[in-house]
Amino acid sequence: MDQFESEEIHEEDELSEKKKWLFRENIRLAELQKQLDEQQKQLDEQKQLLKKQQRKQEVLKKQLENQKRLFDKEWQILERETRRLAIDKEQFQREKHVYRDKIAREVRKNMPSISGVKIFFKGIDGLEPLKKRYKALLKIYHPDNLGGDTHLIQAINLEYEEMKKLYQKNR
Repeated sequence: MDQFESEEIHEEDELSEKKKWLFRENIRLAELQKQLDEQQKQLDEQKQLLKKQQRKQEVLKKQLENQKRLFDKEWQILERETRRLAIDKEQFQREKHVYRDKIAREVRKNMPSISGVKIFFKGIDGLEPLKKRYKALLKIYHPDNLGGDTHLIQAINLEYEEMKKLYQKNR
């Protein structure tokens, strides 16, 4: 073998080695490409999931905003109605006092005309029921009470004393 042939063999061996290396490199690159394609596919799926989650979050955010607006409106209505209720309550209390005063004035006005008639202890037939009725009337019409009246208590006391004397004589 001459030198030329040995160089040719050597070149062929080198060429064969390079072809083998290129083949292995090609296989390796194909596998890498396959892995990259799989990773790209996974990345695309994750992007789609992320977009779905973002849409869901947007929908939930809108729902939350709508609920907040509704809550705020309901709260405003509740506050307005509470204020209105407080005003109505105060007005009712004033009307109640006016009505009580009106009744007390009517009773006082009619008192002199019926002073001889026994109205506070009507239907009483004994000393014990008389005392019970007297105590009940004092609780209701005492001047310290809201609907109390001094003139009315004086009339009750007068009638009580008269009725008490009457029942004590009959004993």
